[in-house]
Amino acid sequence: MKILLVGSEATPFSKTGGLADVLGSLPKELNRLDMDARVVLPKHMWTKEKFNDKLVPVCNFRVSVGPKEEYAGIETTELDGVTFYFVDNEYYFGYRNTLYGHYDDGERFGYYCNAVLMMLEEIGFYPDIIHTHDWQTGLIPYLYQKKYSSKTKYKGIKTVHTIHNIAYQGRFSKDLMPYLDVEYSSDLEFDNLINFLKTALVTADYITTVSETYATEILHDFFGYGMQNVLRERQDSLGGIVNGIDYDVFNPKTDKKIAYNYSLYNYLKGKAENKKALREYHELEENNRPILGVVSRLTDQKGFDLLSEVIEGLVSKGDIQLVLLGSGDPDIERFYNELHSKYPKNVGVYIGYNDEMARKIYAGSDIFLMPSRFEPCGLAQLISLKYGTVPVVRKTGGLRDTIEIYNKYSDEGTGFGFENYDAADMLYAINNALEVYGDPKSWKALVKRGMQQDFSWEESAKKYIELYKKLRG
Repeated sequence: MKILLVGSEATPFSKTGGLADVLGSLPKELNRLDMDARVVLPKHMWTKEKFNDKLVPVCNFRVSVGPKEEYAGIETTELDGVTFYFVDNEYYFGYRNTLYGHYDDGERFGYYCNAVLMMLEEIGFYPDIIHTHDWQTGLIPYLYQKKYSSKTKYKGIKTVHTIHNIAYQGRFSKDLMPYLDVEYSSDLEFDNLINFLKTALVTADYITTVSETYATEILHDFFGYGMQNVLRERQDSLGGIVNGIDYDVFNPKTDKKIAYNYSLYNYLKGKAENKKALREYHELEENNRPILGVVSRLTDQKGFDLLSEVIEGLVSKGDIQLVLLGSGDPDIERFYNELHSKYPKNVGVYIGYNDEMARKIYAGSDIFLMPSRFEPCGLAQLISLKYGTVPVVRKTGGLRDTIEIYNKYSDEGTGFGFENYDAADMLYAINNALEVYGDPKSWKALVKRGMQQDFSWEESAKKYIELYKKLRG
């Protein structure tokens, strides 16, 4: 079966978030399971700078964008057995130093969606399934329906759209309409704006999101960001498939970015060595306290309004040491920089994103905190399990689906959790973790259970293949 996955970023070519990890890993696993899965992406500036010598030109053509005919060059490369195509346009993608947030994003990604469908005829690849991801590709199911579904070579293609975060919808003035090269219908519109995500939700053959719980949550007002009624209408064509992680990339046994490699069989030594290295880097005091690790965007959505209420009490009393990596809200960045200044021996802060430092936190921490207000799937908790770091999570979205809450009576579970979005409830869960940390026998068993969990892409890929086959009939 031929699958075309369409997105706006994929590791290692471009990345701002978890979408890139999905599009970098899922197609590789689909191909291991005998699919012909290929990926198409914009050729961003970062791709051009890092990979240009590996990209082979295939063809070029023109795309109508309002009064203009814009160039589209198609280039290709292969990585880990997966064919990647890149849509090259210097103006829309090549010279922009960020992937999103430009005044003409609607025009840019409208162009991109049209170029992807035109590309199929140019390269002679007609997939059975076009699987689009997030708002940037949301016009593709609509464009296919209106312009391509009756064409002989395009007939019978089924479309799947995956929501990675429903808060991001691609909303633009209706002045954009002449630049989309397609007839208008109300499918394109929501709240008097062109809405790329809504367009996909009403025209794709099937909608997925990245965990079963999140698929249920977004039917409700609090989580739906205005799309809840649209999704209720499509409820029979909506499902959740939890993301996996790539253990070729995230594995403490082989990870070259951590201080000491380890596995289930020598993790005590491995955790001790990595903890020592993490403390040395951040100039933290050597002691027997657990390290609480955080790798996250610094926004209230990720629970930092809760953490800010309780974290000083924990570090000032000496209950924990904190190591945090992230960037985002300037006020949150300032808060943690000031916390580091006040408690330099107990708080390490790295503002920005650094993959090597993230790995060092996964490997060197004892506890990993994710108190998200909402979390469609989350990858960090899955990585932390593999690295023997016990998650404390809010029970929402993918966090609920992937972390089994510890039960001290049955000695089961892989982490700790709290239900209500409340600082006191979060603190209670952290204190539960600290209590078990003080019982080495129970803690060792908890860590081992976490490290033995299998969240590889294989199971997720099998579920996608089952869906693809069902759609094809």
